[in-house]
Amino acid sequence: MKSYSIFLVARFIIALLRYLPRSVAAPMLDALVAMVYRCDGFHRHIARVNVKIAFPELPSHECDRIARRSFQCVGRNLLEISRLPLLTKDNVSSLVEYDSDAGLNNYEEARSRGKGILYLTGHFSAWELLPAAHALYGHPLDFVTRPLDNVFLERYLFRLRQSTGNRVIYKKDSARRILLSLKSGGSVGILMDQNTGTFDGIFSEFFGIPATTITSAALFALRTDATVLPGYLTPMKDNRYRIKFLPPHDLIRTGDMEQDIRLNVKAFNEILEKIIREQPESWLWGHKRWKYQPPENPQNLYSLSADELDAFLAARQKRNMK
Repeated sequence: MKSYSIFLVARFIIALLRYLPRSVAAPMLDALVAMVYRCDGFHRHIARVNVKIAFPELPSHECDRIARRSFQCVGRNLLEISRLPLLTKDNVSSLVEYDSDAGLNNYEEARSRGKGILYLTGHFSAWELLPAAHALYGHPLDFVTRPLDNVFLERYLFRLRQSTGNRVIYKKDSARRILLSLKSGGSVGILMDQNTGTFDGIFSEFFGIPATTITSAALFALRTDATVLPGYLTPMKDNRYRIKFLPPHDLIRTGDMEQDIRLNVKAFNEILEKIIREQPESWLWGHKRWKYQPPENPQNLYSLSADELDAFLAARQKRNMK
């Protein structure tokens, strides 16, 4: 009953956001998110620490600004999810367009290679809108996700995600479907910018600090020889969005699979880091990306005082420069 009650409230909010004019819904949601940012000290602290880890040179007020804007992007993602049923092939261009320099041209180059495409992406901007818009432009894909704990919300979100022609692959027991899709020339999107456990990830540097990172994206690409295509959504000043695809990424192959996985995971993290540096306000900072650390580092970066964190980051930077 509790899950269903939460579902009903969520459906009401989604319906409200969907049918209100965007000019009303967007600022209303921004105001609500601003209130959440002030009240949610737990995730606010996580976001601030993360920004400091990534950009230790920034003053506190700038870290706070980036964290606050990141919360706003989460709100905009909710807004775009609520309005997905309003998007069609005929009107999608009014909200989303391909970047003229790094957009459809790089996708077409990847497709011309005649292999499966593995989209390398993360939680940037309104990330749920990216696969939906790309599908409405005629390029549907499979994408991997973890189901919500609320079964009623999950069923509803599942229908929304597949309404534009995409297919959802649940993370658990997903390997076979992903491999089949890529080997048959299909397209699969994987978000690999989130923390994971050491049982299905490895420590790989992210902004110069070790972060447990999934190995599956590198493994799938290596096993299927799929073309790796980094893609993300960039918000524009007029409340519209631009799809960007970087040039297809060539995999590193040394002949040693374990070494290849490590090297490609590192390369993927470097790509994601580059995107975040380009638009730091658009990334999802409010999760513990550096939750796990190797034994030689402090085991909980989020419990350190400001001075302790600064000292740790300074020591890491000095070590990385050697």
